[in-house]
Amino acid sequence: RQRLSGCDLLSDGSVRGSYRVGYDGRDFLSFELGSGRLVAADGAAEITRRRWEQDGTMAEGWT
Repeated sequence: RQRLSGCDLLSDGSVRGSYRVGYDGRDFLSFELGSGRLVAADGAAEITRRRWEQDGTMAEGWT
């Protein structure tokens, strides 16, 4: 599993952040800090996205 997190300070003073999870060099899920939502890369990831959003604990840990 590969994880990548990033944070950018924009010229207007706002912050843009993201967290991405991948497997075998392929994107799986990403979390957009500004919108507070998970984005699935494919159908298999969509199943996980729904479970994580229903549970609510994954996004809470990233915000």
